[in-house]
Amino acid sequence: MPAYLIVNYNVENPELYGEYAAAAAPAMKIGDACKLLALDPKTEQVEGESAGHQTVVLQFDSKKQAREIYESGEYQAIVGKRFEATSNHFAILVDGIPG
Repeated sequence: MPAYLIVNYNVENPELYGEYAAAAAPAMKIGDACKLLALDPKTEQVEGESAGHQTVVLQFDSKKQAREIYESGEYQAIVGKRFEATSNHFAILVDGIPG
């Protein structure tokens, strides 16, 4: 069953975020184990309390695969840059609908 990692935040430090983004694609195995479905720097909030202005949606084969990649040493070595470069961030992992 596919799974989606949805991440949302405000970019406060574009230079540091750029460093993170350059390293995140290979660490998250985009193009191999994961598909980048959306990267929207102008997210429109239509409900809720507080969402950031940038949203990223990644598709994986399963939650297990997504968690393994997210928790990998390669990604954990760089995710701190995203935390430092952004505010109001959250990440959720959701199951997709079986095809």
